[in-house]
Amino acid sequence: MIKVKEKYKDLSIDELIKYIEEMEEVIKNMRKEKNEKEILNFPWIGNLGSWNWMIKRDKVVFNEKKITNLGYTSEEIPEEVGFDFFTSILHPDDYERVMENMRDHLNNESEAFEVEYRIRTKNGDYAWYYDRGTVTKRDEEGEAIVMSGIVFDISKNKIMEKELKETNEKLKKLSITDELTSAFNKRYMYEKLNNKINCDSKNKTPFSMVMLDVDNFKFINDNYGHNVGDKVLKKISELVMNRIRSTDTFARVGGDEFMILLPNTKISNAVILAEDIKKQLNNTSVDQIDSIKASIGVTDYTDYDCVEAIIKKVDDLMYTAKAEGRNCVKY
Repeated sequence: MIKVKEKYKDLSIDELIKYIEEMEEVIKNMRKEKNEKEILNFPWIGNLGSWNWMIKRDKVVFNEKKITNLGYTSEEIPEEVGFDFFTSILHPDDYERVMENMRDHLNNESEAFEVEYRIRTKNGDYAWYYDRGTVTKRDEEGEAIVMSGIVFDISKNKIMEKELKETNEKLKKLSITDELTSAFNKRYMYEKLNNKINCDSKNKTPFSMVMLDVDNFKFINDNYGHNVGDKVLKKISELVMNRIRSTDTFARVGGDEFMILLPNTKISNAVILAEDIKKQLNNTSVDQIDSIKASIGVTDYTDYDCVEAIIKKVDDLMYTAKAEGRNCVKY
């Protein structure tokens, strides 16, 4: 008498035949994988082997590395694993995207199930997996019966991507920032101003410019030292950046010259800001300097102004302030 495993004894002949057909498909796919080993040996990602999903029975046959890679032992892997074993430990932010990707392929709306996702490890952290699979067998009605694929651990790649992104962001910030004051630099200000002119010439929205030059800065450097001069510049930068809006652009455009680009700002409001900054500077001391003095020019954008034209206007006004006694605002 033939002994039948407990899990098979209640199956009908037709169900057993279907099960055998499914397993034949799985074996065929595994043989195909063996014959194409070189495809799986990508040196830059962790190959975790193939998987086969018998969909109607909801049984997944897979390389145990798919689970042991998550920190589990071979003994902790259930005897039978279904699709939900893996979906239950997906990162919540990735779950619906993975499910949608799978549904699209099962419904024959995409060529393959192909997705990157985070999956929870035994210790509660998340690993990044890249998964790709296709339906390899459908029934007479077109319903998917067997799906086969391959999975990789791409966590190291994701770490490298993140580090590269952070490095690029740091480099970008360095390229547009003045090292001493942490204000933007001249090149960035000119770029922002050019973009603003191109935009506002079409939209007819007002913007204003402020230019500030420290009074008697050479005297400060010569008599108190460049260290004190640097402190003055940094204090000005700190004060202005705390005073302006997040939408404004503040830049150091020369040794002791600063500019502020004020979007959607009429000249009357720009003058109020300039007067307030001058007042705060006058009430600020740095080491032996009792009060910081500055000459300030203010102008607004008018039709057909180019970058050079609006900078010349605000620069001329700043020099007018110097010529008329310093420590004042001209507009």
